[in-house]
Amino acid sequence: MKKAVACLLAVSLLCSALPGCAPAGEEPPVVTASAPAESEPPAVSAAPAESEPPTSKEPWDYSDHDDPNEARYVTKLIDLDSLGDGKAHMALQMDAATRDWEFAGMVKKDIWGYDLRSMDAREADLSVVEDWNEVSFSTDTLWPDPLPEGFSPEEILEFNKNPGLSIRDLHRQGFTGKGVGVAIIDQGLYTGHEEYAQNLKTYELIHCSDPVAKLHGPAVASIAVGRTVGVAPEADLYYIGSTFGHNSDEGYIFDASIMAGCILRVCEMNEHLPPESRIRVISISKGYKREHLGYEALQNAIQQADEQGIFVLTVETGEFYPFKLLGLSRSYFDDPDDPSSYGPPTWVHGGDFYRPDMVGIPIGSRTYASTTGPQDYELACEGGMSWAVPWLAGFYALCCQAKPDITPSEFIKLAKDTTHIVRAPSGEHVRVIDPSAVIARLTG
Repeated sequence: MKKAVACLLAVSLLCSALPGCAPAGEEPPVVTASAPAESEPPAVSAAPAESEPPTSKEPWDYSDHDDPNEARYVTKLIDLDSLGDGKAHMALQMDAATRDWEFAGMVKKDIWGYDLRSMDAREADLSVVEDWNEVSFSTDTLWPDPLPEGFSPEEILEFNKNPGLSIRDLHRQGFTGKGVGVAIIDQGLYTGHEEYAQNLKTYELIHCSDPVAKLHGPAVASIAVGRTVGVAPEADLYYIGSTFGHNSDEGYIFDASIMAGCILRVCEMNEHLPPESRIRVISISKGYKREHLGYEALQNAIQQADEQGIFVLTVETGEFYPFKLLGLSRSYFDDPDDPSSYGPPTWVHGGDFYRPDMVGIPIGSRTYASTTGPQDYELACEGGMSWAVPWLAGFYALCCQAKPDITPSEFIKLAKDTTHIVRAPSGEHVRVIDPSAVIARLTG
C-alpha cells in the first residue's frame, strides 16, 4: 500500500537532515562575524613587547575552514545577554519560500509517490490512484473538480494534524510544555509560520548555507512545538539553522564537529536563561556514525549538554544513550491515537522491532507546516526518522513540565518500561511509546 513514498524520508528526509544546501548561483546573506573585534595595537616601545597569547576561538567559529566555498556558510548570532526577558531575539527573519513546481502528469515516483505538493493539478487524472496514501499534497495544491468520492484533501490534512497516541488528551490535562525550552538545530527556518511563530524565542545561523527557508525546518519545528500539530504546543523554541558539512564537486561531506559546535552554543545559551525556563532538550534530525569526521567532538558536546541536564536527541540515539528510535507509519485514515494503527514503514526491511531497547515513535501521515506560507501545510504517508526526533523532543518537554527535575536517564527507563506492545497491520510485533503511562508514572 505504501510504496511510492517509501524512499523519501529514508533519503530525502533523513539526508535532507543535512541541514541546508544553498542552490547553485544564489548568494548567501552577509556574514555577521561572531569573533570579538580586534584589539588596538600595542604602544610602540624600545623593547619588543611580549606577544599576547592567541585568543581561543569559539566552538562554533569555523573561520579556519579551508573549503573554497566557505563564504557561503553563514553565521549570524544574537546577543545572549538579552535572553530571559520573555521576548523573541532573532538574528534574522526568513521569509516563506517560493516553489516553481510544474505538474508533469500522474507519475508515481520512488520519492513522494504521486507528488502534487504546491502544484496546479487541475488537469490531473486521479482515476489512476489506487491508494490515496500514495499521494503527497499540500494546502496550496490545486485539484480537479469534482474530486473522487471519498477523497477530501482538506479533511485528510486536518485529521492528520493530530500528534497521535493520546497526546491531545495530555494537552487537555494541562501538559503542553509550557515554560520548557526546546532547541532545534536543522535547516534554514521560515520564521513566520502560524504553527510556531509565537513559540520562537531565538533564531540564529551557524555555518548555514541556506539563503532561503527549506522544507525541513518548518516540518520539524511544527512537529515539536506546533500550535495545532505539535506535541508541545506551548514550549519555547530556540532554533539554530546549520549545515553540518560542506557541499563540493565530490558531493556532500558531513562534519559532525559542526553539529557539536551548535550543541555547545545551546549550552552557552542556556547559561543566560532563568533556571525555570531553560532549554531541556535538543532535537537534531540527523544521524551519525563512529567513522564520521568530528565524531569525538560530537560525543563530547553531547556529554557536556547531558551534564547540564539537556537531552540531545538525534536519529542515532543509540550512539550515546541506551535506547534506539523506531519510526512508525500508519495510513492517512487510521486512528492516530490507536497504537495498533502503527507499524514499520516499508523502507525498513527486517529488524527486531520487539527489542527491549527499541522505542517506536510516530512518523507517518503527519501533517506539518510547509515553508510556502504562514497557513500552508503538507502531508506524505510514510514519513522518515527525521520526524521521530522532534516528536520525542516535544514529548520530553511535556515530561519536564510534569516533573521539572526529570533526567534523560530517568525518562529513557520509563519510556522503555511502559511501551505498548502491539501487532502492527503488517504483522510484526512492535514497541510503541505510551505517553500517558509515562506521565502517570511521573506524576503518580
